[in-house]
Amino acid sequence: MKNPTFLLLYIILSYCTAASAQQEKIFHSYDSSAKTQSKGGWLWKISGNELTHPVYLFGTYHGSSHILYGYVDSIPGFRQAFDACSQYIGEVAYSNDSTSFFSNAKLPAGTTYHDLLNEEDYQLVDSTLRHKMDVPLHRMYLKPGHLSMLLGQIDQIMKLKKAGYSESQMDSIHSQVMDAILEKRAKEEGYRINGLETISEQLEMILPGDLKENATALAEYCRKEKEKDKEYTQFQTLTDALVEVYRSQSIKRLIEYEIQMDAFYLNASPYLQEIAIHQRKVLLKARNMNWITKLTGLIKDKTTFIAVGVRHLPGENGLISLLQKEGYKVEPVEMKR
Repeated sequence: MKNPTFLLLYIILSYCTAASAQQEKIFHSYDSSAKTQSKGGWLWKISGNELTHPVYLFGTYHGSSHILYGYVDSIPGFRQAFDACSQYIGEVAYSNDSTSFFSNAKLPAGTTYHDLLNEEDYQLVDSTLRHKMDVPLHRMYLKPGHLSMLLGQIDQIMKLKKAGYSESQMDSIHSQVMDAILEKRAKEEGYRINGLETISEQLEMILPGDLKENATALAEYCRKEKEKDKEYTQFQTLTDALVEVYRSQSIKRLIEYEIQMDAFYLNASPYLQEIAIHQRKVLLKARNMNWITKLTGLIKDKTTFIAVGVRHLPGENGLISLLQKEGYKVEPVEMKR
């Protein structure tokens, strides 16, 4: 899954209203794993269950410029594992899927943001667009979810510019996103390319809810960003910490990070709790469950390299545990420090 920014999380809306007991269960799904998954990093070997060839599971970092494709050279055993395979499986097979991120991105004919927002929220989003894009809201035709992602990309670009990056350097960064280059390299090697979901399926899960709900969520984010909301600031700090967690190459550190996030969710506003429940139940658990049913068939006949967002690996609903429940042996590739 993409590294979630605070903006994206505020666009993700959940339809479920969970009781506190249910929240407690959802937000403690990593506690038992803290003891059983205390060793290992981002690269795992899958064997057993009648497999006659090695299969590898790798946790990627994607969604920001902090860690790019070149980082894989620091991961013990990565090159040997990748080069030994003949099939590559990613979250999405970009080279096999012609769907664009902007497919079906336009507002329905005759619909404007005046129809989706009250006057106060309209003016708030309008001022944000004028400031960040020099475009008034009445000239914006993207759906709220797609607009939110575009604003997130603009925020990243502005941060890079403030840090002194040139246009060519930023182009280079954007061309080195880990997941995209991994698939590109696999295709160049002649590997069979498979995706666990389509781009359309991924977008449907990331951006649920109707247009009005998504527009209201966009306005809420703009308000919290403008006011430098305490919850916003705390969440942004926790989100940024994932960079150093990934650099630790420690599944134990990642589980500790997820437990810390759950503690934050439990004490967050009801609105953010609902968003967090959607993240845990749909973006992580439900997708992992869907992926397992596909993976068990895809890995039967070919030496395979599976690359998915690193947060899909740990926990009782993570791919490591789910593969083990299917009868596979999943063990970390030896890390030499």
